[in-house]
Amino acid sequence: MAEVATRLDCPSTLEDLLLYRISHVLTTAGGLVVRLCEGEWGITRREWRVLALLAQRDGVLSSQLAELARLDRARTSRAVSSLVGKKLVARTPHPGDGRAAVLRLSEAGRALYEVVFPRVAGLNSELVSVLSADDLTALERILAALRAQAETMAASIPVPKANRRLGGGRRLRAK
Repeated sequence: MAEVATRLDCPSTLEDLLLYRISHVLTTAGGLVVRLCEGEWGITRREWRVLALLAQRDGVLSSQLAELARLDRARTSRAVSSLVGKKLVARTPHPGDGRAAVLRLSEAGRALYEVVFPRVAGLNSELVSVLSADDLTALERILAALRAQAETMAASIPVPKANRRLGGGRRLRAK
């Protein structure tokens, strides 16, 4: 066990990086969710996230939804527009601000959520079934600590944003 802690504390290879290892779990297990959503119900993973968040917090503004989904406003707007087009979400003007829209699940959106969520929850349960109750408690604590640390880092470590106008990330220029 000490070897794993050392690898995580002082990574020397890509496979030692925590985010890389987490991304493997997310890519593999998340791929199952994507295939279910796209294959069976015709919605993308972002649309699923928006649908699920609206099922929990119906009647939110698009800007609030973007924060909840941890997506930028443009991606959130595209997902919402697609769901509105599929008649799964209803968009109504905000009474106090004509530029803002209040979002709610339609009856069809609520019905779809009621079908999809148990399937996604089942995949989640199967994924964590290899962990003991103590492991799950520890994982909850660890994830909360990692999330808090990530938020602290995001707020305090200056990292330059990529200039998308120059074609994506910062590029090394040949001299």
